[in-house]
Amino acid sequence: MLARDSEDAIITVADHGPGIPEAEREAVLRPFYRCETSRSRDTGGIGLGLSIASDTISAHGGTIALSETAGGGLTVTVRLSVA
Repeated sequence: MLARDSEDAIITVADHGPGIPEAEREAVLRPFYRCETSRSRDTGGIGLGLSIASDTISAHGGTIALSETAGGGLTVTVRLSVA
């Protein structure tokens, strides 16, 4: 979903997958952190996707927030200044 308030463009992506435990939401924004240890490095990621996204958003003066989707899953909210 894309919305706008007086100062920011707000991009919200929500899913109903396994989500990310609240205690790990800050950690997944750091490089090489993987909360799903059951995945093989041969078939899974290496923990850079959210870190790169967070750094890029921050470099453009924005913010990224992770929260639980109602009913289970993850909601990612990105705010970027349009002013």
